[in-house]
Amino acid sequence: MGKSQGFTLIELMVTMVVLAIVASIAMPNFQKVRAKQKIEYSTKDLEKTLIQARYDAVLHRHRVTVNLGEAGNSTPQTLYWSVPGDQQISYLQFSCESNAWDGEAIEGIDRLVFLTDGSAQLSRNFTDDDGHNQREDLTLSAIQIVVSNGVTTNYVEITPLGKVTAKSGSKQGQECS
Repeated sequence: MGKSQGFTLIELMVTMVVLAIVASIAMPNFQKVRAKQKIEYSTKDLEKTLIQARYDAVLHRHRVTVNLGEAGNSTPQTLYWSVPGDQQISYLQFSCESNAWDGEAIEGIDRLVFLTDGSAQLSRNFTDDDGHNQREDLTLSAIQIVVSNGVTTNYVEITPLGKVTAKSGSKQGQECS
């Protein structure tokens, strides 16, 4: 009988085992990369929505409200941005203390309003001491919207004049003047 060409069953099984080991090693890294890509996409989408809102407010000379964390039908004066299911957003308001930025978490934020001069203010719901629901508009000193999924975190910074910038790091503890 002549020599046949091809793989033996043993060679094929060894190859499959090696591929399975390599795949099991690579899988956690792949999941981290995928989670990072999702956060980067969400951050850029939020940045794009906020820049559009600011642009519309200045160009058309009317207030533009961005409803954060909810979906809806956008109009020229109202935009929506919803948080993807596996992600969370939170808000930090910064003040300059001892030449370093100090961020304080703000609860209840559900809207960001761009005014006709391009500046922005946050709007939040809260319950007062008497148990009544109230809405409060907060003028910004400097704010970061934190977009996170537990694996990675990105930030969207809004200056007091309304400039919107996506960043990969927080300004917490950085030098200020």
